[in-house]
Amino acid sequence: MEGPETDHAAGPIVPAGDGPVAYLGPAGTFTETAARMITGIDDEQELLPLGDISEVLRAVDDDRATRGVVPIENTLEGSVTATLDALAFDTDLLIHGELELPVKLVAAGLEGVELEAVEQVHSHPVALASCRRWLAATLPEAERVGAASTARAAETVAGLDTRHLAIVNPLAAERYGLEVVARSISDRAVNTTRFVILGRHLPEPTGWDKTSVVVFIEANRPGALLKLLEIFAERDLNLTKIESRPTKAELGEYCFFLDVEGHLADERVGDALAAVKRTHRDVKVLGSYRRSGARRPDEAARIQTDDAAYRDAADWLAAWRQRVGATNGA
Repeated sequence: MEGPETDHAAGPIVPAGDGPVAYLGPAGTFTETAARMITGIDDEQELLPLGDISEVLRAVDDDRATRGVVPIENTLEGSVTATLDALAFDTDLLIHGELELPVKLVAAGLEGVELEAVEQVHSHPVALASCRRWLAATLPEAERVGAASTARAAETVAGLDTRHLAIVNPLAAERYGLEVVARSISDRAVNTTRFVILGRHLPEPTGWDKTSVVVFIEANRPGALLKLLEIFAERDLNLTKIESRPTKAELGEYCFFLDVEGHLADERVGDALAAVKRTHRDVKVLGSYRRSGARRPDEAARIQTDDAAYRDAADWLAAWRQRVGATNGA
């Protein structure tokens, strides 16, 4: 499978380091493909497939793996809430990098499977949701059965009979010996999943970065989100993601997940986050890392110019502050 266009195609996005890289398994998931592409790993011995997203994060927390790769967002179904909640509430791991991977789904079963005889369709809930139209038109009466991953669904169906079908990626169908009976079954031609690799440190800025945070507000009151967004707007910072999630502490209490262009080390981003920290109950940094996709020279130049203007304004203010209380000849 070809990877997305990047300006660092000569090497991995994030080198694996010493030790295995955990990922949402079993073998054959889209996450395995993403893990291989992000780290450049070819040897299966360097990969650690685990049963769910929480297990992946725990493996890195417990030092059973040096890093972990999990899905975080899909173009059709939006955010993977299990990943967001785990990052916000269950771990202090940080995002080191991201990869946007085109997703192609097929329907597969044991040799001789016939669609009209299928009683159950197994897959990850996101995959099932992304194939609603095909399922409604082809298998309206079949029961939908959720699985921890598309590869787990393939593994399950491989041990059943021809009354069962799996919606999986072609790699999983091949790995578990399933016969593909339908291809390109997603509701939309473009179906992309964003994956992140997690570790413990903050990477250096590259000039083409993104910072992810979760913000906890003092109280749910009118204008709370507006006041938060104004902090970034005043500094001409672009937010590429805004999403609310329950804090799990009290019904009706929410926190906000934000992705902002730029690195924590950049003047404007750092100043904005300091302002958020000063005016809100808490801020948790989820990572500051290289953005996916090819660096656009015009965009990178604009960011550098904006940061230079921000530094100039800060220097101008500092010069005036030095004159406070000063007298001629003093």
